Amino acid sequence: MSEKTLKILAVDDTEMNLNLLARFFSRKGHEMITATNGREAIERFESEQPDLILMDVMMPVMDGYEATREIRQRSGEKWVPIIFMSAKVAVEDQVAGLDAGGDDYLTKPVNMRIFDAKIKAMQRIADMSDSLNSQTNELEKYRAAAEEEKYLGNALMERMTRASKMSDKLLDSWLLPAEHMSGDLVAACRGGDDRFYVMVADATGHGLLAAMMQIPVSQTFYHMTSRDYSLSRIVRSMNSQLRVLVPRDRFVAATLIMVDVRNQLIEVWNGGGPEALFIDEQRNIVHRFESNAAPLGIVSDEEFEPHTQVYQWQVGGELLACSDGAIDALNDDGEPFGEERLEQSISRYPDKTVCTAVADALRDYLKGERAQDDVSVIGVTCPLQENNQ
Repeated sequence: MSEKTLKILAVDDTEMNLNLLARFFSRKGHEMITATNGREAIERFESEQPDLILMDVMMPVMDGYEATREIRQRSGEKWVPIIFMSAKVAVEDQVAGLDAGGDDYLTKPVNMRIFDAKIKAMQRIADMSDSLNSQTNELEKYRAAAEEEKYLGNALMERMTRASKMSDKLLDSWLLPAEHMSGDLVAACRGGDDRFYVMVADATGHGLLAAMMQIPVSQTFYHMTSRDYSLSRIVRSMNSQLRVLVPRDRFVAATLIMVDVRNQLIEVWNGGGPEALFIDEQRNIVHRFESNAAPLGIVSDEEFEPHTQVYQWQVGGELLACSDGAIDALNDDGEPFGEERLEQSISRYPDKTVCTAVADALRDYLKGERAQDDVSVIGVTCPLQENNQ
């Protein structure tokens, strides 16, 4: 580290000592300012903001110990080295100086070679302190920016999911974000004639960037489901928009569901998501909706596969769907939760909804830790109509 010019405050009531220090610092290229007692030292410290302080102990008005304590109280976060230089050589005096806030204690007469080395050492420490303070300030800026991102991101997700529409008697949902906000999107909307639409969408990555990819998906879902467009038209429109808006290495795996309660009919489009499962009241899996299309945003409109799967339930039950974060969640041993454990968890808690059963099993598996990817689990109640019983 190259030696830089320092502004040094020398505090001593003996003119000869100050003259000696002035000649020494002049040769070294440093600037020296002086004070002849502790009270004056405090005033010069505040007005001049020195890089280093040389402090005598025995002075009129205020001694060096008291002045050092006062300077330390006023210096705030900035660290300014203080070296005591005194004829008092007793161990008790040296300890008193360090306890008062001094960083070193040299006894007079001072060996000038050692004195020069001490100043260079203090300069290096001061530079490191300044660097750490600068890094701390930068980290604080990043933290503040992250908090702002979190606030804006959560507000964005709340608007995208339209939380008020998620409160539906047919829907049960559980989300566990990998970061402070989820890149998964769960959306629900009531259509006409007892039709209920639900979507689980999993964008590449997680956090705010993944959430931003969900904006066109969410807007299209709510716009088109509220007008009772078919699932095929909805997913085709989503795919077209993502092809235009997001890079080719980004995509959204999605499971779109339409539950027609009046006709006891389920329609599903599954593009890259885990199997959706229809589970009867005895917790048997009676139908599976496998992924039969590429995720949204991967293939062109010409190659896109919009066909859906249809199932009509004859017994009451629940439809379970999730993002792949649930399947891929790793425990302490690095083992994934997997499809088998997910299916076993359905009957593990028979007194709970299937969504809650899977959520509880995942919580037990993760032991309170976050999953490596965003996790979304939904359950949709599929009741029997009274006139069909």
